[in-house]
Amino acid sequence: MPKRDRLHFSWNKALSYEKMWNFVIGERESGKSVDSWFHIYDAFVKRNQPSIVLRRRIADITSVYIDDIETLLNKFLEPGDRIQLVYIKGEIKQGVVDVRLGKAGEEYSWQAVRKLPIFFRIIGLSNPMSRIKSLMLPNLRYMFFDEFICNTRGGEKYLADEYFMVKEIYTTFKRETKKLTIIAAANPYSVYCPFFVGLEVDTSKLKPGSFVVGPNYVIDCFKVPQELKEWILKHNPAYEFDDAYMRYAFNGEAVNDANIKIQKTEPRNFRLKYVFRMGRDFLSIHEKKGGLPSNAYGQEERFWVCKHNSDWLDKIGNRRGFVVFDFGDMVDGALMMDREWAMRLMSFKDAMNKRQVRFNSIDASYMAEDIYDLI
Repeated sequence: MPKRDRLHFSWNKALSYEKMWNFVIGERESGKSVDSWFHIYDAFVKRNQPSIVLRRRIADITSVYIDDIETLLNKFLEPGDRIQLVYIKGEIKQGVVDVRLGKAGEEYSWQAVRKLPIFFRIIGLSNPMSRIKSLMLPNLRYMFFDEFICNTRGGEKYLADEYFMVKEIYTTFKRETKKLTIIAAANPYSVYCPFFVGLEVDTSKLKPGSFVVGPNYVIDCFKVPQELKEWILKHNPAYEFDDAYMRYAFNGEAVNDANIKIQKTEPRNFRLKYVFRMGRDFLSIHEKKGGLPSNAYGQEERFWVCKHNSDWLDKIGNRRGFVVFDFGDMVDGALMMDREWAMRLMSFKDAMNKRQVRFNSIDASYMAEDIYDLI
């Protein structure tokens, strides 16, 4: 493996727990992606084990992306060990690209490229799942997903059922592999993402510097050491100009979550008003008894929103009806979201507009936003 210092992020601690899912959330310049590629390179060179690299959309797979990986690896390799990443360019538009390891400076025909062993396979998650599940690549080591957290405030969007899709891909390739490990890295835009929801992670534990171990996952909220921080500031003065970016880049704060109003327990004088089912989870909306005037502004809340796990409805009594947004969630007691329900929820939408809503968790806030968009 290429040499690293002790200041940047390393996967070694997380991988020692031997969990299926391994996540790192951290500041820019912390070395998350670099160490991920070091592990992928090391597995191939030393043990002839290729890896899977996931990209959210086919459009994210470009020649520039592959060239940047080559540049990154060569930056840390000795001159005599420099590599060239070779592949069939026509595969890019198909959303599945087999990248092979060649020698720097040599020219390869497409026939010669085909004869080289696969270093890693890039798969666009927006491919039809039937196409992905028909693929085979034995003896894999890692499944790497960089930027697994979207910057939703910047217009990025998750794919539908993204957590389920990654699990399906893992299951597909795990059949021909003894030990396949998922490693995923991201900047701390938010602690809300489909993977943490699917794994039922308590996101309140995800703070800068924390290290969380779950039943089948590890989450490292890596924080840049002061010595490395000083070096970066010296070589990139731009960090000094934006305090909001400084908090995000160096303190690992989830910038998109900063203004969400959290209250973990139900406030006094609130009552359960609506229940929604969203995938496996439930979202309950509680309204202040007596309400507030619609023209009221300020800090007083009109609603409290709480996210619950899949068994919650059984605990409170399954005779209570709930609203769903997808026919796949229709079961006894479910009602499909329609125009009539949208009208009932106008007071909740108005309260969201005036910041008169508190949430029991970050997840609850983002799930409420999904409802808001449908009203």
